[in-house]
Formats: sequence, C-alpha cells, structure tokens
Amino acid sequence: MPLTGIYFLPTTPSENSPLPGLINRITANYTCTPLQRWVLEHRLFRDAPNQAISSSAVDEKPKPGPRYLQMLALSHYPGHSFIAVTRTQAASQTRAGTPASSHISAEGSGESATLISIPSGPQSDDFLHLVGSKMGLIWMQRPTLSVSNGLSYRMGEYRVRLGEVRQGAGSGAQLKGIAVELEWMGAEEGEWEIGEAAIRAFWDTVGLKKGRGVVQIAGWEKGMGTVRQWIEVLRLKG
Repeated sequence: MPLTGIYFLPTTPSENSPLPGLINRITANYTCTPLQRWVLEHRLFRDAPNQAISSSAVDEKPKPGPRYLQMLALSHYPGHSFIAVTRTQAASQTRAGTPASSHISAEGSGESATLISIPSGPQSDDFLHLVGSKMGLIWMQRPTLSVSNGLSYRMGEYRVRLGEVRQGAGSGAQLKGIAVELEWMGAEEGEWEIGEAAIRAFWDTVGLKKGRGVVQIAGWEKGMGTVRQWIEVLRLKG
C-alpha cells in the first residue's frame, strides 16, 4: 500500500526557484526514470467576516478558526475536481512548539475536511460561478495557486512529483514555492511508521531542511488520502 507525503517549500520574492537545485540533488542520489508531467490548480475561499462565529465575554470555549472552501484539480486524477470545506483551529488550540519543518501534520485542521468529488469541466465551472456570483457574502475568494508544468520521476520504490507553485496567470504569475508529492510504494498494510521513516529518509537525503510536510492527517480513513494532504498543505499556504 503506497504512503504519500506532500511538502511545500516556500520562497521569497527575491529568491530564485530552488527547483533546479532540488532536481540535481535527487538525480545525484537516485537513478531516476522520467514520468509524465503534471499540473495542479487550487482555488481557495475563506468565510466572510460577518459569517465568523464570535464567543461571548463569558464563554470560555476557544473561538473557532476560520472556515475554508477549496477546489482542487490534479492531472493525475483526471476527470475530477475535489471540493473541500474545512475549519482550522484557533491559534490557542494548536500545539505549541511545532516546527515549520514538521514532517507530520495531524493537528493542522480543527476538524477533518468534508470532501467530495465532482466531474471536471462544465460542472466544476458552474460550481465556481455559483460560489463567485451568488455566495459572495459567505465566501471571500483568496489567491489561486497553480503548478503548470510539473516534473515527475520513478526511483525504485519512490515516485516523486515536483513543480513550481505560482499565484496568478501568465508572465506575471508570482513564484510562491515548490510543491513535492513523494510516494513510497514499499509499504504494506498498517506499516505507517516504516513508510513515514522511508519518506523522511528521502527528504533528508536530498538535504532539504525547510518547508512543511503532511504525511497523515485527520480524515485519512474516509478516503482520498492524497487529496486530503494537498488540501491541507495548499490551504495553509493560501
């Protein structure tokens, strides 16, 4: 049973893309077979301020974090668009001291995502039109992120997809970071610890210390685990 880790490596406006260097380190340490290129598009909406739930002065319960509506399309899931609704934890609810380079992010969401799949094409276009034209008082649009020409390789028991995450379209699109989908195909049922160790070993081999990684998240058992990982990573970026 394959185990997947999703990583996002942020960049600054003055920084050149780290993708060539990352590819060089991977090809220097592993025998790589190029695979099909891939694309991604992620649209993010956040609940409008007047929809936020506030706590009363006497209410001791933590204030809930914002809710998000996300729409994700991945070329290696052809014909599908994924729609998720999530609520993040308030800052006081997150675990203190969690490093930005954490490999495992089980606590990133206050609740597991409600996740459905609809056909891509006209149905997904109609859904976006509905949210944008009829639900503006509920959902505010946030930046759209995309990977337009990602690379992928097979390396023994590993398969990796890499790509530049950009905000906007055309020549003016801004580089926001590098996304990496790393799959280890040597895991058997229930061997989560072994799979996590294999994924971390790959990450350490290519010498990358920054970034945020998601291996297991709430709601994994409900299916579409890799999609849930992408939803988690890209929401945090957005």
